[in-house]
Amino acid sequence: MPMYYFHLRNQDTIQDVDGTELPDTDAARAHADVVARELKFKADTFLDEAWSCWSMHVHDDEGQELFSFRMSDVESGNGK
Repeated sequence: MPMYYFHLRNQDTIQDVDGTELPDTDAARAHADVVARELKFKADTFLDEAWSCWSMHVHDDEGQELFSFRMSDVESGNGK
């Protein structure tokens, strides 16, 4: 099964060094949405910066960026 890496980026990049095995890019997109919602549900900021400063970038195991999105485009699941 392919590996996918979910990096967070503002001016710096927080690397996902472990990755997640998923069957395909559609599953990676769904997983990215769940991860983003969980992160935003837990806190209004990340490393003392508003979520509007962050984006998530998903890469395959060869380092190719498959897709990205702004964290501000994701609802937190808690009405925020």
